[in-house]
Parts: sequence; structure tokens; C-alpha cells
Amino acid sequence: MKKKLVSHEEMRKANWKRRILLEKEYTQTCAEWMAERLEALINHLQYGHAVIAYRKQDGCFCLATATLLYYEEGFRRKYDADRIQNTVVYWNTEQQAWRTFRIENFLEWKPIV
Repeated sequence: MKKKLVSHEEMRKANWKRRILLEKEYTQTCAEWMAERLEALINHLQYGHAVIAYRKQDGCFCLATATLLYYEEGFRRKYDADRIQNTVVYWNTEQQAWRTFRIENFLEWKPIV
């Protein structure tokens, strides 16, 4: 029997999907879509800016302009998406401060070009 090799990216997205399913009553398809969109967002933020939509813990809607361009300078280490367990950190360009949102509260994102 051959074992299927799983990439770090696939393992990371599987963990995120599990977290989304545990925290919210979403379908498997919805959780998979959210994990895919989160992966795309994080890849984009490392090289550019985006508008992200998510719910805060109190349920309030949040729309933020974000980037990860300053991560290495601010945290003195390279960005590692494998470290994401519960929250995603980002630089809020309007507030000029580091902020986070919980994975399961993510809604959508759009690139700023």
C-alpha cells in the first residue's frame, strides 16, 4: 500500500478546515473554500496589499486594508504560514498597527492593485 505524500500547504489547509468546522456550523465545502481563500490571501499579503473582510469576536463586521510586507522587519523573522493556528496577523495600513483575525471569522478578500 502506497502512502500519499501531503505537502505543508495541504496539511495547513486541513488544520484550518478542521478549526472552521469545529468553531462554526459550516459545511465541508464552505470550510474548504475558506481555507483556500485564506491561503490565497496570505500568499498575496506577503507581496502586496488587500482589503479583507471578517467578523470580530463580538460579531461586528470589519473591513481592513492589510499587508504583510513589514512582517520580517517588525517581528525579526520570516513569515511562516505554518505557524498559523488560530489567528492571522496582518499590518493594518489605515491604523498603522499589527492586528489579527480568527481563521473561522474570515469572510473574503480582494487585492488592491
